Amino acid sequence: MMFLAFSLLFMPVYATLAGFFVWVSNRNQWLEDRDLLKEFLLIMIACMLLIWGASTTDTGRMYLDPQFRLQTELDANPVYATIKRFSEEDQKKLDEFLLLQLSQGKTLPEALVQARTLLVELANYRLGFADQKTHLLWAQVTVDSLKELQAKDANLCYQALPITQPLDQQALTHAYSAANTQAFQQAVIALYESANQGMRHDRPSGDKPVEFNAAALEYRVVQKVVEEEFGAAVAEQLAKRKFPEPPLEPRAQMCAAKILQLEAMLERPQAMASRLLDSVLR
Repeated sequence: MMFLAFSLLFMPVYATLAGFFVWVSNRNQWLEDRDLLKEFLLIMIACMLLIWGASTTDTGRMYLDPQFRLQTELDANPVYATIKRFSEEDQKKLDEFLLLQLSQGKTLPEALVQARTLLVELANYRLGFADQKTHLLWAQVTVDSLKELQAKDANLCYQALPITQPLDQQALTHAYSAANTQAFQQAVIALYESANQGMRHDRPSGDKPVEFNAAALEYRVVQKVVEEEFGAAVAEQLAKRKFPEPPLEPRAQMCAAKILQLEAMLERPQAMASRLLDSVLR
């Protein structure tokens, strides 16, 4: 059925090519109309088979099939390919978002930048399965991202504090540097790969357990550091992990306090840092 539709669509092309080849091969000869027609039909059928065969190759489909071209570009993207490999459910969510952005005229790289909030949400869900080293990597990327936003606009930084709060679409396009976007996407890949190993109970030997009471005590130490720098009200708001609009405290202070909190946790030994960061990033 598809071959018939394709043949009908390109019939003028086949006929033109066949007519040209018949003319070239017989321009100095005199043939009966029956012989010319037979040669014309044979050449046209050959052209049909040749063009059809070329259209079924990946190269041909890249030019002729927009949906195939889009899927090929998506599969070639490391972030998309990683999510597709490890989670069909997450892939469907990402597909839905990306297709909406692409339908609005954005390129795939631009659509992936717009998908950052969704990627953070999806990655944070898997953070609990990741190893301790990946926790630290994810936290460092988060700190670097907040610092970039802070340097541009405290409002943007404050908007990024809740895990699921989408930034303004126009602002998001220019909010992060190319280097930060690349580091973020690499961290997403590392997190998915590590979480997959964790789900299979394949933990690195370097991961050490941390007792709940010890982590709770260390968390209070970090909160004290934040309180001494920014005051009790900011520290309490940060601990609640609720960031209303309008904010109860100045946006710039809340952003700076969050950065201080994460950096203070990153200074702890890997096992303790991982446990603390897990509690504030998810």
